[in-house]
Amino acid sequence: MDQPVLDAARAALVELCESGSPVLRPETIDQTLAVAVRRWQSFSRRNDRTPDLDTRTHDLAKGLLNAFEADSTLAGPLKADYQHLAKTLANVFSTA
Repeated sequence: MDQPVLDAARAALVELCESGSPVLRPETIDQTLAVAVRRWQSFSRRNDRTPDLDTRTHDLAKGLLNAFEADSTLAGPLKADYQHLAKTLANVFSTA
């Protein structure tokens, strides 16, 4: 992934963090971006089907949830926040 896309993704994460996202903190932005990029880029290797944006977004949300929540079954309402985070990043990543 090229640097302009990474910069745009980081800016989107900062904006989400500043707007009060419960799943982002300033000190986790870089780690979140690293996990998201790795998950996004490994989609084809982990899936046999042709990806569409919704499928990839859902997969990204699942990966972020699993990476940052000790027990994803207890995340409850945070699942929607991870989905929003994933959708924001997917929109940036899909421009690459």
